[in-house]
Order: sequence, then C-alpha cells, then structure tokens
Amino acid sequence: LVARVYESKAEFRSALQHEKEGYTIYKNQLGEHHEKTKESSEYLKYLTQQAVALQRTMNEIYKNGSNANIVPLKFTAPSMASVLEQLNIINGILFIPLSQKDLENLKAEVQRRQQLQES
Repeated sequence: LVARVYESKAEFRSALQHEKEGYTIYKNQLGEHHEKTKESSEYLKYLTQQAVALQRTMNEIYKNGSNANIVPLKFTAPSMASVLEQLNIINGILFIPLSQKDLENLKAEVQRRQQLQES
C-alpha cells in the first residue's frame, strides 16, 4: 500500500524500497510460490520498468531541453478488491473462505450449542 502511494507520486525509488520490504516479508512468511509473493514480485518488475522509463525521460530532457520527446508515465490503479483487502489487513479484519461443508458444520455446531444452553 505504501509502495502504491509513492508510485502515484512518481517517487519510484521509495516505492521500490517499500515493495522490496513487502516482497521479503511475503517470501519469508508465505514462501516463494504464494500468490502474494508472486504478486509482489510482478509489482517490483513493473516499478522497475517505470523507474527506468522516468530516468530515460529525465535524461532526454537534460539532453534536448524543451525539444525532448516525453512519453507519459503509466500509473496502475489498484483494484477495489485490492484496496479492501489492504484496508482489512490494516484494521485487523481477516476473512477466511469457508466451503459449503464448513458452513454446514458451523451451523450444526451452533445449533448443538444452542440446544445445550436450552437444556
């Protein structure tokens, strides 16, 4: 989330630093093949490409002044699902996906406990 904020400000060096931290945490805690680790790795590649593009643009401006051919930078907008997931993590909300069988078992357990309380 912090990396995305820095990306939106075109501060790619800071964005890369924060995303590298996130990647290291994901890799150490979840493993290299986890979805979050892979997602972070892809975002690091993207940030690196953007940083290189920005540096090339800056070099072109220094070299050619106002005649420089400036290519607009691309910024990714996070998906709503991604934003909600980050906000839930920040606020300590954890969603655990349950199968239909899990839901049925949970209902049965709740009913069993209610019956015990009524007895």
